[in-house]
Amino acid sequence: MRRPLLALSIALGALALGAPAASAASSYCSSTGDVCYAARAAGGVVRLRLDTFSFTEPVRVCVTPPRGARSCKSFRVFPRAGGIMGMNARWSAHFPNRGAGRYRVRFFVGGTAIGPSVAFTRR
Repeated sequence: MRRPLLALSIALGALALGAPAASAASSYCSSTGDVCYAARAAGGVVRLRLDTFSFTEPVRVCVTPPRGARSCKSFRVFPRAGGIMGMNARWSAHFPNRGAGRYRVRFFVGGTAIGPSVAFTRR
């Protein structure tokens, strides 16, 4: 049990590494710590990332732009160090750019939302 918690702590530390304030990135971790996800910008690239040790099913990620319709894609989770599973996707490679504004991101497993939406801002 200690090993997955250590690995999750490492993953959370990686999520906490800062995006610049202008990116308005946000993240979420469940109260039990079994799943964490984020929409983070680093070097002008927005990444959608999820880390978990509680499931291995594909994750459906839905992005709602400031204007236009929501779009969703499914991603497989892959093993990371210490028994953690996760996914990491470049937003611009999988979702349409609808211009400047706030984008909401929601993560789902088996049709159920994992937690609240997170957001990032395109300037």
